[in-house]
Amino acid sequence: MKKLPTVPGSPFPVQYSILSESALAEWAQSRYSLSEPVRCCFLRGSMSDVYRLDTPKAAYILKVYLHNRHPQGAIEAEIAFLNDLLEQDIPVVIPVANSDNIYVNELNAPEGKRFAVLFHAIPGDEPKEENLEHSRSFGQLAGRLHCCADQLQKKYNRWHLDETYLVDQPLACLQPYLEHRSNDWEYLRTLGSEILAELHHLLPKESPMYGLCHGDLHTGNARFDQRGRLTLFDFDSFGYGWRAIDIGVYPVSFDWMALDDETRRKKARFWEAFVEGYTTQRPLSQNELAVAQLCLPLRHLELMGLTIRYWTPQIGVSWLTDNYFDRHLDWFHAWATRYSKMR
Repeated sequence: MKKLPTVPGSPFPVQYSILSESALAEWAQSRYSLSEPVRCCFLRGSMSDVYRLDTPKAAYILKVYLHNRHPQGAIEAEIAFLNDLLEQDIPVVIPVANSDNIYVNELNAPEGKRFAVLFHAIPGDEPKEENLEHSRSFGQLAGRLHCCADQLQKKYNRWHLDETYLVDQPLACLQPYLEHRSNDWEYLRTLGSEILAELHHLLPKESPMYGLCHGDLHTGNARFDQRGRLTLFDFDSFGYGWRAIDIGVYPVSFDWMALDDETRRKKARFWEAFVEGYTTQRPLSQNELAVAQLCLPLRHLELMGLTIRYWTPQIGVSWLTDNYFDRHLDWFHAWATRYSKMR
């Protein structure tokens, strides 16, 4: 076999890299003057890469944002929002400034510029939806968050979690993989349009129904701190949207593909507790409660789009089979049938 010539110069381009644990430990120790030794462990990769840093004095979470996902200004706005919430005693994750008093660090990754932010780790356990006291506490915290965001009366450099984000962008991600399934593509496009029409009929795009939202309000993004307070983290998706959609994520995220009656009864119990907690801070209209029910298909569509957009560069496209789309299209048809009977 003829030997291929070597190519001098820069390394071959990549679309996604996993940064070295040992190199990040050394970098963080120097950049933040952390006590040695620093142990770094890669926890997960998804919409961002997450590492845990352990030192003799404290534990931290290092979040490395994907290349070209968020501009620096948007990440700086995330940190500014967290710091503003902390000043109002809203329990959220605490970002850590480096030795130069800078929160957002630039890393020169093989694929290009990536940004990294260090946070204090939250030591406690994840709340459980079926623990009704946990759900009430989560609802109360969500209500405090929304009220505080309005009281801040500040504008942050973030996007809108609106029609484009909820439906148009996910459909654009799905379309290339449904070219051979034109009927299914048309069904999803029509269903998205119908859901948005109902959403617009029920709620205006104005405060307080529409405003700053966490964007991913589920139990996986909360822990109990050392004082036993429920504490929110992962504001990666925060932006301006309908509060009803924001809180609707909470029941959706529990066994999100299940539509059976038993799962629906479980969700109804802890959703009621969540709403009880939320309305101690902010009232909810009947229209907002109705829109929260639309979150199930909207969230499903959103997650399908996000996984295609951000997972395929990392793990490829082999999982995007006809069986995958059959399963999800069956889900949308089943949901639409159930929803039409409930109206």
